[in-house]
Amino acid sequence: MKLAMAFLQIPLEIRLSVFREAICSLADQPSCPAVSQKGRKRLSQDAFGGAGIWQLPLRNPALPLLLVNKQIHAEVKDVLERTTTTSYHVDIMYLKFYGLWTTWTIPALPRTQYIDSIHASFRLFEPTKDLDKRFRGSLSFSPGDGGPPLAVWSFHKLLTGVLTDGPGYLGGKRSGMQKGLTPRYAVKRVVVNIVAPIDGAVHKSIIWGDKGYDKRVRPGEDGCGPHDASIPAEQRLADYMIQHLDTILYLNYYTMNYGTVLYEGVLEDITFLVNGTEYKRYDMDELMREHKVNYWGETPELIEQRQQAHAKWKSWVDERRNRMKEGLELDSNRPVTTIM
Repeated sequence: MKLAMAFLQIPLEIRLSVFREAICSLADQPSCPAVSQKGRKRLSQDAFGGAGIWQLPLRNPALPLLLVNKQIHAEVKDVLERTTTTSYHVDIMYLKFYGLWTTWTIPALPRTQYIDSIHASFRLFEPTKDLDKRFRGSLSFSPGDGGPPLAVWSFHKLLTGVLTDGPGYLGGKRSGMQKGLTPRYAVKRVVVNIVAPIDGAVHKSIIWGDKGYDKRVRPGEDGCGPHDASIPAEQRLADYMIQHLDTILYLNYYTMNYGTVLYEGVLEDITFLVNGTEYKRYDMDELMREHKVNYWGETPELIEQRQQAHAKWKSWVDERRNRMKEGLELDSNRPVTTIM
């Protein structure tokens, strides 16, 4: 209490500046997975709903300040009411086979449908013996039933979940394949920075751990793609995410229903950085202009049905994107649930 009273002797302007710094500063990145495993909760038990994502309980640095005394409570509350940040940061520890471990910085929740930017930092880690077994296998790269590896759906949820549920995925849990969802939020820019691992591991593969790698890698795959140790691990991880995002964004026969949400929710671009240097940028307007469907199906009835559904969606999303550019209220009444 004496410290609180002494703090109140500081000029108000300086106190408010201190509060703003405390509330809006980035959350500390865990130094390694082991130190942050306690309390992490799985976003979903469903493989298609983010089963590989493990979140720390959200901690708002303003909460303990609000409990000090009435005057500090009032001053902190004033700072919170004036905090209009629309940029959010998330640290993601990519832990092979053990999940995507997120740590969000959320000074205040969005007050409108609009978010200026989402900044995600990816750090690659080798699993260690001191990790709880409950995480093991949560990020599975086993082949899907005719689709991509199950882990891809957790990467998909990392991005689409921000659009449909907001920063920290606070809008509610969903199960099953996420298609036909209209974004609750419009994000101007998404920036993903993949940084070099500092855990001292060899990282023969970005999918399998170094221990047991030789038993897991398939014949002919050793030294290829995600297993090519001649390429920096962070670049291989970027390439892996880009490869699958390419498929989603190009809205082909198989991915149309899962990629439309990105055009409905991301206004300007999705940019990948490797160690802070631009590596790949997706211009959403350009992709939308170049969008073309090459295959609609086999029967005339299905082709006509899908083309009509696509035409309705395209007209609606063009109008929605125009409204996004003007910052207007967005229509969530998507005219079709699925196209393909």
